[in-house]
Amino acid sequence: MKFVLNEIKRELSDEEIIQDIKRVSNQLGRDWISISEYRKTGKHSLNTIQNHFGTWKNALKKAGLRAERNKDEYKIIPDQMYFDDLLNVAKKTNKKTVTYEDYKKYGKYAVTYIFRRFGTWNTALTKAGLEGTGFSKDKITEQQCFDEIERIWILLGRQPTTTDFTKSKICKYSIDVFKRRFGSWRKALEAFVKYANNTDEIDQGDTPDAPELEEETKLSQHEKNKISSQNKHTTSRTINARLRFLVLQRDHFKCCACGASPAKDPSVELHVDHIIPWSKGGETVPENLQTLCSKCNLGKSDIL
Repeated sequence: MKFVLNEIKRELSDEEIIQDIKRVSNQLGRDWISISEYRKTGKHSLNTIQNHFGTWKNALKKAGLRAERNKDEYKIIPDQMYFDDLLNVAKKTNKKTVTYEDYKKYGKYAVTYIFRRFGTWNTALTKAGLEGTGFSKDKITEQQCFDEIERIWILLGRQPTTTDFTKSKICKYSIDVFKRRFGSWRKALEAFVKYANNTDEIDQGDTPDAPELEEETKLSQHEKNKISSQNKHTTSRTINARLRFLVLQRDHFKCCACGASPAKDPSVELHVDHIIPWSKGGETVPENLQTLCSKCNLGKSDIL
């Protein structure tokens, strides 16, 4: 027997691969083709294409084709293809589940379409035979999301963006927490603004405000009784989250006394204070509320 080495294959050029992708595209009569469609009549393997262009999307772009499916094309994708791709990503990452971030990195499809198809990320995972991520939206409540958006909005002194989440560590939740619960970051902001601007129950206390030096403790019991009999309050002393945010926003997230702002100094803590103390007849209404930093609030006492 004579042993003969195979001839060394010459290196393929990018242009040869691009021309073959165009050929398959012309055969199908479409300006977008999937990798599975290309495999049926294409000359080159996915591994070869990835070695040249990194991803299938990049190869399509180089060939002058669309790199993304349109909505109608996503609609006709069978559920099983999504499941198979989730399982493929789980195998790549050697995990029993697939996180949102892992799928964005290794998955073939847009995660937004998986959400639309199955409602929740964990539903898609379960139907694919995988374990849930453990990041159920029910573990972090809607109110907690609103509280965190409010905290960051106050800290920045402006509407927070996705960049604030991805490029800094100011939020205790990832951006995906908000996307899973509300569908997108924009929808999370819209829900928060609607919540914050709902003044139907503006005088119902549901979130304790910063202390006003507990001015009532400085009065004798006789004085307290006298004030109580004289002042018939129509509002609760407690400033709820909605009213607190509206006052802070009105005052541009700055102390009305000294101008201190968390946007300039993260150590600054803002309080919402009764201008006329509640114990002396002041009501919990926007006109009687002001933004003060903790230092100015502590120095204000209960002097009118």
